[in-house]
Amino acid sequence: MAEVDVDRFYSRLDKLHSHFCKHKNYWSGANSLTLHRGNLNDEEPYAKSVVLHQWLFGYELPDTIMVITRDGTVCVLATKKKCEFLKPAVGKNKSFKIKLLLRNKEDGNAENYKTLLDTARQGDEENKNKVGTILKERNYNKENGSILGPYEKFLDEQDGLELVDVAPALCLVMAAKDDAEWDLMKKSSVLSNKVMKHGFVKRLEEIIEDEQKITHEEFATEIESILEDPNKIKLNVPPSDVQSCYFPIVQSGGKYDIRVSAQSTSAKLSHDIITVSLGSRYKLYCSNVARTFLVDPPKRVSANYEILLELQEACFKAMQPGAQLKAVYKAAVQFLKENNHEELISKLPKNLGFAQGLDFRDSTLTLTAKNNIPFRPGMVFCLAVGFQDLELTEKDVESTPSASPVKKLTKYALLVSDMVSISKPGKDPELLTKMGKNITDIAYNVNDEDDGSDDDDDDDDDDDDDDEEDPDAAMAKKLARENGGGEGGGRRSRRLASGYNQMAENAESTAERERRQIRLMIRRNEERVREIARENMKNKGKRTEEEMAEELEAYKSTKDYPGNVQPNQVKVDMVNQCVILPIFGNPIPFHISTIKNVVLPDPDNATLLRINFYTAGMAVGKDAPVNTGKLVQKYAPYASFVRELTFRSLDGHNLVQAFRQISELRKRARAREIQELEEANLVEQEKLVRTKNERVPRLSDLTMRPVFAGRKTQGNLEAHSNGLRFISTRREVVDIMYSNIKYAIFQPCEKEIMVLIHFHLKNPIMVGSKKQIDVQFFTEVVEASQAVDNGRRSMYDPDEMDDEQRERQLRKRLNQAFKDFCKKVDGVAKKNGYRLEFDIPYRDLGFTGNPHKEMVQLLPTLNCLVNLTETPFFVVDLDHVDHVHFERVHSMSKAFDMILINKDFTKMPQRIDMIPNGDKDGIQEWLTDMEITYTEGPMNLNWKQILGTAKDDDRFYMNTEDDEVTEKDAGWEILRMFGREDEEDDDDEDDDSEFGEESAELEEEEEEEEVDEEDFDSEEESDFDADAELEEEGMDWDEMEVKAAADDKRKRRLGEDVDVVQPRGGKRRGRRR
Repeated sequence: MAEVDVDRFYSRLDKLHSHFCKHKNYWSGANSLTLHRGNLNDEEPYAKSVVLHQWLFGYELPDTIMVITRDGTVCVLATKKKCEFLKPAVGKNKSFKIKLLLRNKEDGNAENYKTLLDTARQGDEENKNKVGTILKERNYNKENGSILGPYEKFLDEQDGLELVDVAPALCLVMAAKDDAEWDLMKKSSVLSNKVMKHGFVKRLEEIIEDEQKITHEEFATEIESILEDPNKIKLNVPPSDVQSCYFPIVQSGGKYDIRVSAQSTSAKLSHDIITVSLGSRYKLYCSNVARTFLVDPPKRVSANYEILLELQEACFKAMQPGAQLKAVYKAAVQFLKENNHEELISKLPKNLGFAQGLDFRDSTLTLTAKNNIPFRPGMVFCLAVGFQDLELTEKDVESTPSASPVKKLTKYALLVSDMVSISKPGKDPELLTKMGKNITDIAYNVNDEDDGSDDDDDDDDDDDDDDEEDPDAAMAKKLARENGGGEGGGRRSRRLASGYNQMAENAESTAERERRQIRLMIRRNEERVREIARENMKNKGKRTEEEMAEELEAYKSTKDYPGNVQPNQVKVDMVNQCVILPIFGNPIPFHISTIKNVVLPDPDNATLLRINFYTAGMAVGKDAPVNTGKLVQKYAPYASFVRELTFRSLDGHNLVQAFRQISELRKRARAREIQELEEANLVEQEKLVRTKNERVPRLSDLTMRPVFAGRKTQGNLEAHSNGLRFISTRREVVDIMYSNIKYAIFQPCEKEIMVLIHFHLKNPIMVGSKKQIDVQFFTEVVEASQAVDNGRRSMYDPDEMDDEQRERQLRKRLNQAFKDFCKKVDGVAKKNGYRLEFDIPYRDLGFTGNPHKEMVQLLPTLNCLVNLTETPFFVVDLDHVDHVHFERVHSMSKAFDMILINKDFTKMPQRIDMIPNGDKDGIQEWLTDMEITYTEGPMNLNWKQILGTAKDDDRFYMNTEDDEVTEKDAGWEILRMFGREDEEDDDDEDDDSEFGEESAELEEEEEEEEVDEEDFDSEEESDFDADAELEEEGMDWDEMEVKAAADDKRKRRLGEDVDVVQPRGGKRRGRRR
């Protein structure tokens, strides 16, 4: 049974109530609110009461009455089932008093109606009869609903009661989105963008290329089917979460209506000027996107379209927090006037967009010329700009190919709409639909009358000239060449520009990703500085027990020595873990942890026993006890150490026995210390509370990894009240508490041989005698190894086909069983107050690599990067990743390495080797989406040295040295410098090797770039000031020492093999020797 999300309910109720109390003028002076929801009505999916219920409760509660007063009283009249749904929220917030009234059929709810009205009239005596409601829905409510219909009539019968409309105020409350809503709006916008890009555009190009006949309605129906099921364009989105906001609008052939209320007609699609609008709903949140596609466009049409894009940019910049909504329309008109396009002002629509959310079109927040409501951070708008009823004369189309349908046009329209999110003050609004809309993205030349290559080249040159005039296009072209995007220039196809568009799109995506990375690097550096400062303040003046050495004390006095100690014999006390050695006839105890090793050389005339101790001035070794290392470090400055003692005896019996006992005692002490280290960070778990008197979710015949004592561990997994219990066939038990699960991952069986559930824990647990932080349960679909005979089997062998069919059915059945179990576990955990969600890896983002001496498939999840099918498991928590660096990135290599740097610099980075070059762009795009910075370089780096330098540098994430004046690269920006000159050399070599393949246009661009560089160099030389150089030479000793210290520190940060170079007028760079 569904339950209300209590936290979200109170958060949004408080938002509604606060606005109601603070802004009386928006609520028409109402004393209270009576908000109804009538019966289900599929014809009104965006009714204000529907939107309010979905926003407040997460569900729609039909035939329900809710009264809200200024003192925080909330009365709800509904059926028993709906009251049960709301019951968990009762009494959970002291600011609100929630009363649930059950429907009473005996008196026709007369007593309930009276209670509701009395509640609504509480408070302000002057305005007690003024009640706010949604007036537009009252007529429908009167005719429908067993509870609501009589109540509406009851209100009409009350003397002096004044009902005022509060629908606009409700719009204002719901307009500013919280973080959860903004995330859903972004996903909805991305969905619309993807459907337009991979659904509509791809189909449109097929229609134009093959000259297919299709009506606007049929085309719109195909697009709607994609909106209802995004899997058709390979988007892994559950169809139950998405739907179309409206029937897509496709228009062409000279009849256009750019309003959102337009309809697709039954006329045939004409290959001229095509407008399309579509909107998707993801988990009830709406988005909208519109584009215009030009086929054989005349110059006048192209020019007007460019004006429209500039107009949209002007409107976009006007959408600032605090500005009024009418500022957008004013900016559009002002832009047209300033650029001498006054004739286009009359072609603008009456409004340039509207707010969106759960409601597709918020009628209160429209971008009209008279709307005085201000923009607020969190609002999301559909910015829709266009020109209606533009005219085409015969002169305009005289240069158009005679076979083009554009020849027949006399009127046309242009439309572009995008989703825009209002950011915080001081920041530009964010564009959520990023599909390209430049003229090169939406224009097709399909009816060229001259097929000559000369004309094609001329067209290419024209396009190149345009790109040179546009700095962004030039940057995108340059990035495309650097990333192997192919030759720049014009369109390769005579009919469609799909190949060129893909290249331009990749270049634009790369340039945008680089810009985002630059901004992300700056923000992450600032965040890390704050995190480190908070941690330092928290630990200031404290010295943890782990950092302090524990003094050794085997005996409190000589009286505690064993009774059989002889003055000239070596005695081993196994109980007190010490060795008593005779020194000058006196027995002196040495704790076993101070002994480094013991040696018994082959006896000759006498037996020798040599004992070596841990001392200062030499490496302690990784096998040394941790406490011994701390003691050596503590006493090293002022104490004298015994390094070695050698004992000689003609009778070797005592020394041989002592050698054996010391060796055994060292082995026991080492084993005990290892066990203590294993259990050091173990957290005592709560006891499992088994579910009784209820059916327990169970998965049978599972195999667990890691195993108990090297044996295959099989058994059953059960979900109880506060955790999961695995019971093996040998009665071994492993309990996993819900509260200890950090990430739960369900990986269905597709290309693997197993279906599995994996738990990554917050704190390790003991499995057998070892500490484990990852526990997995799986079932194999097929055996990992199967015996096959030597006979050849035909592909048409019935037995072979039956085996394959059974295997497919088994995969499907096991996947469903595991999926159902995950849902049940989620339900049990939620029922008992725990939050547990199962992630499913994103296979479309997966890539191959070598994290553990074996090539495996690595898959990202919502929070991790994992490989779960092979052991040892590879699980990287993205929350712990500070930065990612790509090694061996150059044109001569077919693969590269990926280094994941931990925020804790005491831990060595995790690395993934041998990743194919083709996966690099996808990985970098994913990292950027996850807001993780990355850099790349051509060589492998010494990470132990780099991390040691970063750990010791208190200003690692700051962009200045200790003097707070000298600039340096902040954080991992330092890694951008490694191999920079090598990359430039590689580029030069690549350019030299591209004989016969480059176009004359590319050579011209390179020559122009060289000229620009020479001009830049000459400017630098001309700006050089000899007096400044003399002043540099005349620095006093103090200044020179400060400068030298800064340079030395710089060298240590970059590594010993990097020089520091200070170019004239430029920033510091690292140069590799």
